[in-house]
Amino acid sequence: MTHPNFPHLFSPFDLAGVQLKNRLVMAPMSTGLAGENGTVQPSHVAFYRERALGGFALIVVEFTCVEAATGRSEKHQLALESRANLDGHKRLVDAIKGAGAKVFVQLQHGGRFADKRFVALPKGPSAVYSRKDATKLVSGEYTSDDINRLVDRFGTTARLAAEAGYDGIEVHGAHGYLVAQFISPLCNRRDDEWGGDAERRMAFPIAVSKAVRAEIGQRPLVFRLSVDEFLPGGITIDDTEVNAKMLVAAGTSAFHASTGQGPASFERVMEPMSAPEGWRIPYAGRLRRAVQVPVIAVGQIRDPAMAEDALASGEADLIAMGRPTLADAQWANKVRDGRIDDIRPCTSCNWCISGATESVSCAENPRTGNELEAPVDADIGEGKHAIVIGAGPGGMASALMLAELGFKTDLYEARDSLGGGLIASAAPPGKDKFYWYLDYLLRRLERSKVKVHLNAPLDAVALAAINPDLVFVAAGTRQRPMDLEGIDGANVLDSYEVLMGQQDHGLTAGQSVIVYGGGETGCETAEYFAKLGISVTLVSRSSEADLARAAEFVYRKMLIERLAKNDQITIVPNTHIVRIDEQGAELMSQETQLIRHVAVDRIVVAQGRDPDYALVEDVLAAGVPCYTIGDSRKTGRIGNAVHDAYKAIRSIAAERVVPRELAC
Repeated sequence: MTHPNFPHLFSPFDLAGVQLKNRLVMAPMSTGLAGENGTVQPSHVAFYRERALGGFALIVVEFTCVEAATGRSEKHQLALESRANLDGHKRLVDAIKGAGAKVFVQLQHGGRFADKRFVALPKGPSAVYSRKDATKLVSGEYTSDDINRLVDRFGTTARLAAEAGYDGIEVHGAHGYLVAQFISPLCNRRDDEWGGDAERRMAFPIAVSKAVRAEIGQRPLVFRLSVDEFLPGGITIDDTEVNAKMLVAAGTSAFHASTGQGPASFERVMEPMSAPEGWRIPYAGRLRRAVQVPVIAVGQIRDPAMAEDALASGEADLIAMGRPTLADAQWANKVRDGRIDDIRPCTSCNWCISGATESVSCAENPRTGNELEAPVDADIGEGKHAIVIGAGPGGMASALMLAELGFKTDLYEARDSLGGGLIASAAPPGKDKFYWYLDYLLRRLERSKVKVHLNAPLDAVALAAINPDLVFVAAGTRQRPMDLEGIDGANVLDSYEVLMGQQDHGLTAGQSVIVYGGGETGCETAEYFAKLGISVTLVSRSSEADLARAAEFVYRKMLIERLAKNDQITIVPNTHIVRIDEQGAELMSQETQLIRHVAVDRIVVAQGRDPDYALVEDVLAAGVPCYTIGDSRKTGRIGNAVHDAYKAIRSIAAERVVPRELAC
């Protein structure tokens, strides 16, 4: 039956003999869940099974190393180079298939980007020496015998994967790993049978393709390529159109069209939220027209209508999603069932790669990576009253989960609107996708039994009168006090309040402002004013190299580049304000100790905020069970607040766990 709104997205597809129920693919992503010896863990089974149950037709299991001794790329990376790990892969395959999806596995070797904790001297197609010390070898060069051995390793792992029951194989030839290193002229500077010109640079990927094909029979062989590295002298889409034809001749069935090279152009591998939606789709289309075999499009595709259009217009045959499957494992089912407003949206905040957790995670979905945890009993809150103070992301998430568990839940917010820090986070240029998450939470609250109280600050005395069974304090932060002459002047604003829309800066294009603070908020505030046509002097006590140093690394790279190119912004590093007056501020260079006066219309202070512990202490003193959420405990990111809420709910549930002795 044809889907009324997405006829292509939910149509079946024959991928080289494997029948897919729809066109949606879960893209391979490192989960960090593997055992240190590369084994499949129970958490893997639960993680992938949940996405298969979520309606995706094809699951591509994360990068699996073909030779850990030379190519291991992470501490917790899957490996399948011998029969020792075969049983775990069989269990994983059975679980995914049992949940209704087909399953491929991605084969990978890190090459020169192997993890030096486990590979003392990584190697690649060509030796690399340190830029600082031309005599220091950073990565070695594989010999021809080494390369032939690695070709065999890809074949061996492919054979074992077929034995495990995988429906197909994907070779990781993208993002700067070993196969991509041989393809790229930036990495492969050999002059032998494995490099020297474009055709010889393709010798290794072609050999890998043939070796894998020889071991897997008629199963599909997908090649993931960075179709454009977006680096001077690197692979371009023009090159890929030629290279891909060679791979088809060598047995490749389909392509997975990615982009970028890590780490040099990692922002093209894992884009920040400022990247336009669907920007990679035309690259998939060019590749598809060049090779006449199926092509999977991937990257910044969040809107099902965009995915449908990519299929209908012939730009792609399949649509792969990575980060959106972390935010909502049920993405495919919800689209199919017409529940698009219920999809928890991925904002590309990149919490999942920020190192905030050791294994796979999502800022908005704390269940991701924790699928083995049993659901909390839906009646643990029956007959109990819970109060949540603060309606930022942590407070709203807390209220929703409490109400779901049967608590009579009241959400109190001192301001006149819901959202808290989400509003400030979404205000700077390029971060409007945070509004997607805010809108999602607002929709969930509207449908819930949570009673919302706006313009309703709540203190310990009022709490005591209400006498709730428990309190979640998610009241956020307070402005950090500063001992600075003129800080209380009428021309001084707080960056957080400006971004929240609570302070009217009253400025128009052509006027000027000093933003005092080189952290992430200060840099974003500078962009915010510059976009309005206001001249910005960004004053930072730290060096220019340390601007926004706590920001997520992909976003930070793009932010710093934009600041440097913005004619409206002048960066003044290693400087602090010594005095503010009605005309501007006196700045002192920390290097020369010279003081100069800069005349501006406003001073905007972005010197950080601190947790407000006072209410928590009062609640605890009153003897009411209290859980501290997000910035009320420690200033952090949206993910910290939402995960705090989830952990607090799990803590409540832990009180009802019945101990059970193991049989062994």
